[in-house]
Amino acid sequence: MRPSPREFVPFRLLGAPVVFHWSVLVVVALLLSLSFRSNPLTAAVGVLAYLLLIVAHEAGHAWVARRHGLYVESLRIYPMHGCCVHESARTPAQDIAIAWGGVGAQALLFGLAMLIGALPSTPGMLAPLQTAVVIAWGPVNLMILVLNLLPVPPLDGARAWRVLPWLRQRWRMRAQAKPVKPKPRAPGERGQVVSLDEHRKRKPRSDD
Repeated sequence: MRPSPREFVPFRLLGAPVVFHWSVLVVVALLLSLSFRSNPLTAAVGVLAYLLLIVAHEAGHAWVARRHGLYVESLRIYPMHGCCVHESARTPAQDIAIAWGGVGAQALLFGLAMLIGALPSTPGMLAPLQTAVVIAWGPVNLMILVLNLLPVPPLDGARAWRVLPWLRQRWRMRAQAKPVKPKPRAPGERGQVVSLDEHRKRKPRSDD
């Protein structure tokens, strides 16, 4: 799927083009114009952190897909969501892992936001920038993560939570394949007495 004239590719990530829809520029310009009189630099950093959050989520999908040997065509970014276009998963386990890949990337950014928030406040005009990043990757990120895990298509939760029945099936298969232990002999019980000729008949034969 090639980018249309209304899309642009500023960079590549994990070997795939990151395609931004034209509406992203419109929304960014609108937000910056609304914050022009207050603090446009802080607004720009906040918007950039939010867009990087979407890119990181789709990159998480792409990274897991590539780890399973699947072809990743592109990462498509829209104002409110993204889309990782990749080869179809070959097994249910791959599909589940890819769904959790985006959540894992968001969790990493959430941890990074907590780390940045724990640092001493930066002096001067850098303090609002630090706050903007922490808000975008902290509470906003967490809200998006929780909503995305709802088991409703086309959200990732519709595929991610299939891990529960998949794990139950795996546990049942392991339980059924568990070897049966031999019954212990009762105290004083002796083994069966077998004659030498019968023992030779039972002895397995190996052909060279």
